[in-house]
Amino acid sequence: MSCLHILNKAPGEPRFDACLSGLTHGDTLLLIENAVIAVVHNTTDWPEGVKLNVLLDDLEARGLKDAAVGKAWLSVDYPGFVTLTTESEKVVCW
Repeated sequence: MSCLHILNKAPGEPRFDACLSGLTHGDTLLLIENAVIAVVHNTTDWPEGVKLNVLLDDLEARGLKDAAVGKAWLSVDYPGFVTLTTESEKVVCW
């Protein structure tokens, strides 16, 4: 079953760590709000087989628009956010 995990907590927050421990192969992760700063942190070990997405508007709002370039992250806009939710069998917000 595909699951979309929407995470809005920054690294170091308890729910950030809880989300990471709940990710499994084949899941999709979308970072929004303060969670987008995790893109520039190289201390997080992202689980293998998880599709990594970050909300472009939130990157731009924090001056991090170019931070995801060349990394494993796919930047998505709001229509892309909606597409991720409709394509997932289950959605969990952290």
